[in-house]
Amino acid sequence: MIATYKRMILTNPRLLAFGFAMVFFSSVGQTFFVGIFGPQLQLEFDLSHTAWSTIYMIGTLASAITMLWTG
Repeated sequence: MIATYKRMILTNPRLLAFGFAMVFFSSVGQTFFVGIFGPQLQLEFDLSHTAWSTIYMIGTLASAITMLWTG
């Protein structure tokens, strides 16, 4: 099992680096943005916690469906 992972890492370093970069940089777009600017957006648009959570849920589900569709 470990030998299989080692072989994959050694034969596909560019693919693994691409995957790591995509995961790393996508977190800045959603998770950190919401954590930092969420309270200000709630105040600016007069959103309750429930409304803000619903908007966040819809965005998360939409991105998950898009990822399933695009691969």
